[in-house]
Amino acid sequence: TANFVTGQHLGLDFDTEDDRSTLATLTADKFIARHGAMCYTTPSHTDDKPKARAIFLLDTPIQQAKNYALAAAAMLWLFGTADRQCRDAARFFYGSKSCDFEMLDHVLPLETVKHLITQYQQTGQREKRRVMTQWAGQTDQAEVADALRKIPAWSIDYDEWVGVLMALHREYGDAGLPLAVQWGDGADGEVERKFRSFKPAGNTTGAVGLGSVFLLAQRFGWARNKPN
Repeated sequence: TANFVTGQHLGLDFDTEDDRSTLATLTADKFIARHGAMCYTTPSHTDDKPKARAIFLLDTPIQQAKNYALAAAAMLWLFGTADRQCRDAARFFYGSKSCDFEMLDHVLPLETVKHLITQYQQTGQREKRRVMTQWAGQTDQAEVADALRKIPAWSIDYDEWVGVLMALHREYGDAGLPLAVQWGDGADGEVERKFRSFKPAGNTTGAVGLGSVFLLAQRFGWARNKPN
């Protein structure tokens, strides 16, 4: 984000390699048909494994990296099959030589994006409260370890990575360090240094707890084995 100056576009990559990633499917989507600027197949696209990208041009530039990241996250929430890695503010979207494309020539109003962000945040807060309540006092380290195995430490945002460590620290204190080191997959000493940088009392605000870990694991296909 340090390289971000301003952004007047948003992009979504669809790499499911099936019907959901075809130009026909994307251009038939009501939101894309109404607000999209263009759709085109990406370089790794093949007829039997389709991949495509949808590009949106905003009517007003986004001036702050954190707001761009929020806008990208809200779009990913709206399109559940899009690649979740396409959310950083300084990402470039290049074209594709000899690609198939559809020019839609529409503009996405920033006010529409702001409305999506509000919906995304409200939905996330409700789901987080539900998961927090569901697992409150009803889990153990074995189940947490099982959930962590589903979360790829190198495929999530840095803030999410830190959030997992904070949740383990808040719940288990120093006893959670081995679990954190095993999952965190950092350079020598990196995970321990970050883990020990948290306040001794833990994350007293309660904003990051094990419910956040389970919610993140569910995003990667984890399901709870034990009954409620």
